[in-house]
Amino acid sequence: MSSLKRPEGTAHTRFRLPPAGARALPARPQERSPAWLMAVYAVIFGTLVFNLGLAFLNTRVMGISQNHVVLSELLLTACALLLAMTRRANLYVVIGVYLAYMLMIMALRGVIDPKSVRDALVPVIFYFIGRQIHDIRQVDRLVLWSALLVIAVGLIEYLFLDLFLQNINIFDYYVARGTITADSNFLGEDSPLFHSGVRLGGRNFFAFLGTHRVSSVFLEPVSMGNFGAFLVMWAVFRQDMQGRLLLFALAFAVIILGDARFGMFVSLSFFLIAPLNRITPRAVLVAAPILIVLLLIIYAAASNRLGWDDTLTGRWLYSGQLLMKLDWKGILGISTMETYLSDSGYAFALFQTGAIGLLGLWVLYVYAPAESDAGWRFKVLMVAYICLLMIVSYSLSTIKTGGLLWLCAGAADAWNGKHPAGASRLAMPALFRRRTRTHPAVPSRWKLPPGFEKGRRA
Repeated sequence: MSSLKRPEGTAHTRFRLPPAGARALPARPQERSPAWLMAVYAVIFGTLVFNLGLAFLNTRVMGISQNHVVLSELLLTACALLLAMTRRANLYVVIGVYLAYMLMIMALRGVIDPKSVRDALVPVIFYFIGRQIHDIRQVDRLVLWSALLVIAVGLIEYLFLDLFLQNINIFDYYVARGTITADSNFLGEDSPLFHSGVRLGGRNFFAFLGTHRVSSVFLEPVSMGNFGAFLVMWAVFRQDMQGRLLLFALAFAVIILGDARFGMFVSLSFFLIAPLNRITPRAVLVAAPILIVLLLIIYAAASNRLGWDDTLTGRWLYSGQLLMKLDWKGILGISTMETYLSDSGYAFALFQTGAIGLLGLWVLYVYAPAESDAGWRFKVLMVAYICLLMIVSYSLSTIKTGGLLWLCAGAADAWNGKHPAGASRLAMPALFRRRTRTHPAVPSRWKLPPGFEKGRRA
């Protein structure tokens, strides 16, 4: 026992108290394993391509129904939830309060609508996945690979359209899933494209490309344009990203292939909004969607027009007209009337979720802490993206575009503005790496005398 006795005059180093007045260092965030990251990649790619896979099955293998689509989305959402789960209570509290609120809304409405419940679960779950990724370069790679996937499928669709449609009949797929009816194809009975798959009045960008609007993995060009605008937003945010110029090129290629007029408008607005992040208070971000809704209603009321045309201002007019259809029950999300609202994201969201629930989720995101100035810059861009996008669609809550979008939002909030030391675990392909030129060491003309450094240290 005497051999285990500590020598006299030595301190116990296992439990050493910090010096007086020293500040405790913040706990270092726990890094997730490479297997977890690979699972996140797999889920995101699954959200992008599952519609394409189901359309192929419906065209070449067997008929599908709405149940197949619902089960696919449930499977992807369940996998995402497993990846988002940690010991922290934040995720479970938000989901629990939201589910209780939606049960109350459905009880007042008298209709059980699982889709309205799912609409906000996708942003919440994928946002919390993103908050667990502390190396923002992992998200850079995920965004870049997603863009390459969308471009690859889009080019196959554009260059080999007949072969593509022989294997993937887009119109029949949307009929099978119950989104549209078989007699609603105004492009012609034999056209396998979605309603908006052809620009009847001619293209807005590069007319020589023809009237076909490429939809790639999304199967409809509206989501294609929204995805392109998201890519521009990420490239504007990530100023030191490897492959940033390539991402810009891919983003605008996606927008041009889909002939996404609104996507181009939103993308260009990012360059004007990005410098304003330092002077933008949170109150402005909270009030922004409310102000836009009021402006759309005022514009529609002042126009005093029943019809609308397929232009940028015409879509704003139609969005305002759809908002004016809502009574107070529709605004609170407890109306039972059946009406078409999908072309206005604001009207559709209010009708499905209600103003109280939407405002609560919106305030939670705006006031969610950003760990760096860069994270706050992305939040300002994200708010602009959502507010503009909601004028014409509600795709930010759909899993095919919303999954990657909200994962990036969570990762941007969790990023501390620095890159972890050492090589990252999922390396960037060599094609997209920045090459740095190494210069040989130049010998100095003035050499120190021998022993100079040794004498100075003494």
